[in-house]
Amino acid sequence: MSKLSYLSNPREKPYRYCTITELIQKNAESFPDHEILIHRGADGSREAMTYRELLKEATKLAKFLIYKGIQKGDKIALFGPNTLEWVVGELAIVLAGAVAVHVTISVTDARDLWDIFRQADCKAFLIDPGKGEAFLDAIFQLLALFRRRRPSKDYKDLGSSDSTVLFLREVDGIQGYRNLPEIIKMEDSAVELPVLYPEEEILIFTTSGSTGKPKMVSHSHFDVTNIDLFEKEPTLESLQEKTYNDRPFGWVGGSPVIQISNGLTRVFSDSSLAIKGNNVMSVWDMIKAEKCSKALLMPYCLGDLISMKDSYKDDFMLDVILCGGQIIDNFYTQVVGVYTKNLVVVYGSTEAGFVTMRQPLKVGDTLEIGDIGAPCGGVELKVVDDNGNVIPRENPGELCIRSRMVFKGYFQNEEANKTAFIGNRWFRSGDTAIVTNDGSVVIKGRIKDIISRGTRKIMPDAVEDVVIQMSGLLRVAVVPVPDRRLYEEVCLCFVPDQKSDVTVDDVKAFCEEHFEVRQSADGLGERPTYYLQFDSFPMLATGKPNKRMIKLEAESRIGSLNQ
Repeated sequence: MSKLSYLSNPREKPYRYCTITELIQKNAESFPDHEILIHRGADGSREAMTYRELLKEATKLAKFLIYKGIQKGDKIALFGPNTLEWVVGELAIVLAGAVAVHVTISVTDARDLWDIFRQADCKAFLIDPGKGEAFLDAIFQLLALFRRRRPSKDYKDLGSSDSTVLFLREVDGIQGYRNLPEIIKMEDSAVELPVLYPEEEILIFTTSGSTGKPKMVSHSHFDVTNIDLFEKEPTLESLQEKTYNDRPFGWVGGSPVIQISNGLTRVFSDSSLAIKGNNVMSVWDMIKAEKCSKALLMPYCLGDLISMKDSYKDDFMLDVILCGGQIIDNFYTQVVGVYTKNLVVVYGSTEAGFVTMRQPLKVGDTLEIGDIGAPCGGVELKVVDDNGNVIPRENPGELCIRSRMVFKGYFQNEEANKTAFIGNRWFRSGDTAIVTNDGSVVIKGRIKDIISRGTRKIMPDAVEDVVIQMSGLLRVAVVPVPDRRLYEEVCLCFVPDQKSDVTVDDVKAFCEEHFEVRQSADGLGERPTYYLQFDSFPMLATGKPNKRMIKLEAESRIGSLNQ
């Protein structure tokens, strides 16, 4: 056995050289009436879509997009909550030969949506406002931006008063735009769908950038069809096994086409439901009602379930709970034997997909904090020092990843690509880890300046850039503080200008006005939870605030407040 920090796991089966549309079409032919997508509402409602219905509606929309000028390789932005209509939109974009650019909102004026639209040079925007009015404010802001600034000289005419926008449902109060129900009722088109190839890109996800601006990560058909965790030939029996996953559709861990193309029946709800601690049993009731056998649940959700385990008397139990997104410890194994037979820790990223999976934890097993197991099939891992050299086992360094599914580079961001990889296409994860002598990987923390709140990764710079625009502030610094439920919370520290009478309440009100929570993908967004006023910041020799010292002071003050 090598004494160096290197692990690999060869694939047990050959790569599939096909497209996701081929897989979905094949599944639709074999299992046309199987409910592959099931949406459960917080109000108890249930909506489902079969393979036949999904493919029919997506094909109709894809042909409409082509008829209106969308060409192969064009980028189309996609925005909205987790809904059946959103999935139709995503699959339609792929069928049309275009690339779905997933966008999420963090600030109330919707300029983050607009920035991604422009950066990706999108030719159209598909929007699902969802039910009710939760997303309407953001949509009105976005439409105002389109009216003021045309996105591209060669945008596609989708037949509306704003040439780049199409809605995935009818919306009261918004007139003059094409929508999905209207398109489905149209006569069948003679337009032909393009021929697609496995290595063509189909999905672009956004991830936190070191400058506070999101980076864009693209993946191809090949990446999606060869995920070792999912890859299998669906059968009538396997399709009956339902998996609950409420991750935002616009995040790689929640992407619906990845699951449905691999024959996994997906049960989902709004992502913001589970983030509210008092709703955990509502989520569990959905899982139970659908008789799910598996569920992807975040650590905060497990913590909420554990807090109620003494009063849980039901016999219903999952076969497997998968959990990841942040460092977890043995505390979370308390769900085993109560809510699930097995707990599986998974690790991955937007750039690398699914990377590792720990052996299932059963009743009585112990989990070392940060243990994420061994690499998935086809994945290589190594831990390196500051010079990029692999180091001996049991020593901490940066975890690097290599596989056929690792992305090729950030879209239109050569500066980020220069530091994203080391020699021979090893992707730098930004995580500090060790490889143990028995062949497991243990995550120790982050190298990059990033906050992990409820598995959402937040760049402090992105928050600071918004808050510093408030008048009366001399300096701002955003730092993470520990939180038992969400792992970390966002703390905004500020120094007022000497001539200003700005208070904590003023800064809090400013943030409530400028940071989107209700319409954010996960129901939390990037809005700070704690606000602390400083007379002055400790400074570094470079003239920048000493965030390490600010963080220690913040932890001390917040700890005192919570006692």
